[in-house]
Amino acid sequence: MRCQQLLTTIQGCIANGTTNGARAAVFAQNVNIRGGWEVWLQLEIAHGFLNIAGNWTCDREWPYPSTNAAAPFLTYTAAGPAWGTTANPVAAARADFYLRRTVGMADDVYIELKCINPTHATPLQDAWNRFHGDVVKQQTLRGGNAGLNYVSILATFGAFQAADVAGPNPNLGWYWAGGRTAYAYDVANNQITTLANVAQGGAPRLFLVAVSV
Repeated sequence: MRCQQLLTTIQGCIANGTTNGARAAVFAQNVNIRGGWEVWLQLEIAHGFLNIAGNWTCDREWPYPSTNAAAPFLTYTAAGPAWGTTANPVAAARADFYLRRTVGMADDVYIELKCINPTHATPLQDAWNRFHGDVVKQQTLRGGNAGLNYVSILATFGAFQAADVAGPNPNLGWYWAGGRTAYAYDVANNQITTLANVAQGGAPRLFLVAVSV
């Protein structure tokens, strides 16, 4: 499963009420919710998948597998960055959650998720910084196992514009270059577009940005 298909499925789950998009928009801007809301959104997305056809299962904190039978797990070092392999599952790099079909046609995806933290001094920059780290992590791990489906997701809130991606990050164009594919789901307007074509400006609202590597 790639990022466009993942966002389209989430869109359908929000439309049928099995994923709570309205609550996500509340959490994304409520400064009284501290400590992050990523786990809640993980489970909301998983709940949506569990209520559609396809026999889906969700595993949280799932290790990335390698292609080495003697050391079947991938490791990740942010400095570098670099990937390696290990036989020790405790030392493995882990996806925030892993969605997979347990019956029927094979389909799966390793997902990293970051959510905007409204209590941060610069919420948008902080969110994009952490999201950028996830994309780099997955692109690095792909060197150790190119056969996996890797998707990073960012849940952010505001009036989307290129200036939101400021600071140490690359510019927006980096996310759909270099073998990466990027889409955005404008939840309030119920629109999924490539990240390059996302509607900018307007009222502050929830966006889900997804990048496949």
